[in-house]
Amino acid sequence: MTVTQPSWAKQSSSIPASSSSGPSKAAASAKPKQASSGSWPGLGVSATLSRALVLRGFKIPTPIQRTTLPSTLATPPRDVLGMARTGSGKTLAYIIPLLQRLATSTSMAVGPKALILCPTRELALQILRVGKDLGRGKGKEGGGSAIKWALIMGGDSLDAQFEMLCSQPDVIIATPGRLLHLVVEMNYDMRSIEMVIYDEADRLFEMGFEVQLH
Repeated sequence: MTVTQPSWAKQSSSIPASSSSGPSKAAASAKPKQASSGSWPGLGVSATLSRALVLRGFKIPTPIQRTTLPSTLATPPRDVLGMARTGSGKTLAYIIPLLQRLATSTSMAVGPKALILCPTRELALQILRVGKDLGRGKGKEGGGSAIKWALIMGGDSLDAQFEMLCSQPDVIIATPGRLLHLVVEMNYDMRSIEMVIYDEADRLFEMGFEVQLH
């Protein structure tokens, strides 16, 4: 899991990693001072999202969430490289700050605000389910419209995905190959994006998506 800001939006540097002998250790050690709080509000999660998490059975943050949320919820946010086992709560670790920033955003820019890139259609669908469930009814604070999601991946209709992007979604969840195809075909402007997330970044590179990611 990698959470970063695009180059045009960056305000702070990545979390420095301590010295290590390999990429796995570096990823695990690339973390800020860990928060000791065992509660969602103690990590900076809003009251609205905290209640939603508890109602869905997520009563206390997991280690990956306690480690990364203080950085991703900071002002300005810091880049984060996180690694943890399957089932450890990685998806929520980035969905929570994504939803909170969308709810409090004052940006007037037209276009998507967040991009989530992942290697497979199955993972993209899973991310969408988690995001929609936790984000239900949580648009901008003060009664704004609901969050709009666009799912861009191979195997689905190109025409339908053209329409999704033209509808100005708040969040794009995509596999790199299909997204690149649509961006080129549509000359799609993505400069409004403020948050970029790579889910299973190691697999994205292993599967040959390095060129598309750059």
